[in-house]
Amino acid sequence: MSSEKYAVIWKHFNHNSEIGIRLNAQQDFSLPYFLTEEEKMKFDNKEQVKLNPFHLVMGLLVGYFDKPPDIDTDFAKQRASIIIQEHLASFKTTSLENLILDLSNFLRDSHGQKVSLQSLMTGVELLPKSSAIKYDACIDLINCIDDDELEDRIAAIQRLKLILSKIDPKKINQELVNDYLKMIQIANEF
Repeated sequence: MSSEKYAVIWKHFNHNSEIGIRLNAQQDFSLPYFLTEEEKMKFDNKEQVKLNPFHLVMGLLVGYFDKPPDIDTDFAKQRASIIIQEHLASFKTTSLENLILDLSNFLRDSHGQKVSLQSLMTGVELLPKSSAIKYDACIDLINCIDDDELEDRIAAIQRLKLILSKIDPKKINQELVNDYLKMIQIANEF
């Protein structure tokens, strides 16, 4: 938990629980759930918070790279794509790429570009061939670098250059190619 206006909590499950059986868990595991500021306050005050697939999918996207103490996150990482794809219909979309782009946009509007960046970096991990996800991640990265929101500026710039180098301009909306070229120029000026 942090002082942010949201939280990712890791909920423990037994391997023989309903969800454990559905996900073929061989041992007990934990899954991340995203809480809004209001839900976080309830959770902090030990009040009941009803968790649903929205919380889980958002938690997987934002909490994918979390390293909470005493919690093994490997199972969540291994099953993230499967779990998210199970819920595509709930989000009224047919593609994992579109869901990640849409939810990242929602997160940016609701919680800021740093949270959106976390979600998009998960997207880069889950769909490494998606130039659209990489493109959006680069926009957030540039903005987070400009706004000094990241702990390691040098690592962020290196990551930006790496992701930019892996974007196939033929696979992004052609109206965005000029902006893509500008991002390369900006990255080289950092």
